[in-house]
Amino acid sequence: MKIQSNQLLGLAPWGLLCLWTQVVEACPTAPGSFSIPSLRAGFPLQSHPSRSLNSRAAGNGACKLKPTSVDLSEGVGATDQTFAPSTGTLNAYMIFVDFPDAPASEATEELHQLFVPGAPDWYTKSSFGQLSLDITTDTSRFYRMPKASTSYPYDRGITSELLAEYIQDALDSVGKAINFAGTDVLYIVPTKAAKHISFSPTYMGELTAGDGTIISKTVTFGQDAPDSWGFLVMNHETGHTMGLPDLYPSSDTGDSTTMYVGGHDIMGLISGALPDYFAWHKWKLGWFSDDQFDCVDGAGSTTHTITPVGTKEGVKGVVVRRDESTAIVAEVRTKDGADSSACSTGVLVYTVSSSTGSGQGPIRVHDATPSSGGCGGYELNDAHFTTETGRETFVSEDGVKITVVGQKGDEYTIAVEVA
Repeated sequence: MKIQSNQLLGLAPWGLLCLWTQVVEACPTAPGSFSIPSLRAGFPLQSHPSRSLNSRAAGNGACKLKPTSVDLSEGVGATDQTFAPSTGTLNAYMIFVDFPDAPASEATEELHQLFVPGAPDWYTKSSFGQLSLDITTDTSRFYRMPKASTSYPYDRGITSELLAEYIQDALDSVGKAINFAGTDVLYIVPTKAAKHISFSPTYMGELTAGDGTIISKTVTFGQDAPDSWGFLVMNHETGHTMGLPDLYPSSDTGDSTTMYVGGHDIMGLISGALPDYFAWHKWKLGWFSDDQFDCVDGAGSTTHTITPVGTKEGVKGVVVRRDESTAIVAEVRTKDGADSSACSTGVLVYTVSSSTGSGQGPIRVHDATPSSGGCGGYELNDAHFTTETGRETFVSEDGVKITVVGQKGDEYTIAVEVA
């Protein structure tokens, strides 16, 4: 769940609260005031007349969508906001805290092993070695927080101001004992005795540590880590620090967590069957290059051969640009990489909107097998198009037709027709 600047969103009260991880930006907010952006039933449809443009441009990045002003826009390129590095080394620091009403009885090493080496290894695999998550950890102690765990309103809907207070209390408890210089992301891990600290929000604002270091990104873990998600919640939340949005609905209306993308991409359902990032996200993070995407920007018919997102080489996606902020993308999902437990494989087709904010459905998967019941527990997990009769063709409402015309091993060939 993403709390945007000048907005507060109530936290879901039902039992699966740990599903609703949260990103919080530094901003002045008034407790109790709620502003929830309305969910759109679909992306706006526009007419797209034939244009005398090259209908297939490989490798020039022509179909990139520019970032917009919405929260964690899916646009690819520089924004006004600074994010943690997504290539090279991301330097993180991990500390542990306990509370007067919840003193720790476990060892810090036990909590450390919950995340490491699992989360760094996941990034190494998904990024093909292009991102190293380097976590420096102070396992010498639990730093005692100044207030009871129940004084932090995790059960009542935490605001950006109150989360900042929690983080600053932790930093003040550390004082000058740690040199945080060079830290891109701070991880704060509470003792398992602090049951009240239930879920894992990310704070995107700046705070000052006791040694004078400005901490610009902080993930505050909760009991959803040891109780539900394990190290994968670190990969989800760190994704926010690198600029990726939530792909599940952030409203508290009871909408299914998987309504937009199913179990695809760890920025959706953390425990999803196909957690590897969308090809679009790997492009956005710098793990795939411009020349690994074919651009379709105009009327005509073209064919393309695509290789899986879980492998490093080859064309990773076909991007059919519809307007300045919308594109339809086709990629291939197999059991390679982070998707080794996939219950379905094939060509995945989805719409990306750079003008739709985090938690509002900026990516929406198109289902090749609607009302099938899905696999792995969720409808969209088997959304993939294949050469099988009846599930080989996607047709959009605005004149885009994508057909799977061939398969050779894990490589798929598609035909794209744009009216």
